[in-house]
Amino acid sequence: MESSFLDIKKAVDSAQKILLASHDQPDGDALGSMLALKFSFEKLGKKTDVYCNSTIPENYRFLPGIDQIKKNIDPKYDLLFGLDYGDMKRLEAEVPDVPVITFDHHPLINQAGQMKVVDTNFSSTCEIVYQFLKENELEIDKEIATCLLTGIFTDTWSFRHPNTTAKTLKVVGELLLRGAPLRKIAGFVSQQKIDIKSKIWSRALANIHQNRKFGFIFCFISFQDMQELEATTNDLSGLASLLCMAPGTKFSLVLSEESPGKLDGSFRALPDKEIDVSYFAKALGGGGHKLSAGFKTEKTSKEVIKTIEQLIVSD
Repeated sequence: MESSFLDIKKAVDSAQKILLASHDQPDGDALGSMLALKFSFEKLGKKTDVYCNSTIPENYRFLPGIDQIKKNIDPKYDLLFGLDYGDMKRLEAEVPDVPVITFDHHPLINQAGQMKVVDTNFSSTCEIVYQFLKENELEIDKEIATCLLTGIFTDTWSFRHPNTTAKTLKVVGELLLRGAPLRKIAGFVSQQKIDIKSKIWSRALANIHQNRKFGFIFCFISFQDMQELEATTNDLSGLASLLCMAPGTKFSLVLSEESPGKLDGSFRALPDKEIDVSYFAKALGGGGHKLSAGFKTEKTSKEVIKTIEQLIVSD
């Protein structure tokens, strides 16, 4: 960690107006970390805005404060917190001449900030936020605990991901003691548009390809399919993990066409296969973790697969 939580707290104390932002297509960790800090900073008397220009997934609408997220913001802030974004190319907010602080559990690639806490030893950015609040003896009430547990729950794949440590589970216990409703969180996070999701998954599974030589499996979902079924990339969440279960597979890739000619890629790898999918994602302009990474590109699906194959051969 490049900066201490105490130094960051001093920067917060000196600010009056704070902006919180994360990556596009936010997940539970992005939303949870932003909203938890919003509630905490407001308790300190700070004017705090959360910015997100993407559509909020329906299954996170239960989060406290979700309706306070803004799509239009005042250009004048004293401090910008960038949370869980991995790379400056993915950070939605652009505020010139404002000090930036970063909390992120993705590998250090291209994050901004005069002060940064970027540490892959944490399961999630929400776990980093929890440590920040604890070390500064800031209150964690039921609302904050709910936001933080949501981020930890989603980024650990319901505590099944290898990033779930004893330290993580201890934090989970503390959040439960503060009133975070785990059963409610699990129910809402799992509650997606079942009909749309089942149809787009069916369409994707009918178009899977397995490269047995290199040990990976992938599928491509066209823009036409996405439009026809009114699906979003959020409806594809979990599909890459499912594809990883296919026999002989080391890693998987789900490619979806968000708009004509623009692809969204999501990698997953099995922990026992010694494959670092962030290596492929970085080569394609993205980033992420060893077992979970993503990217956006204007390459065709064939060009993406060819790039991956060339990287495997040259490695």
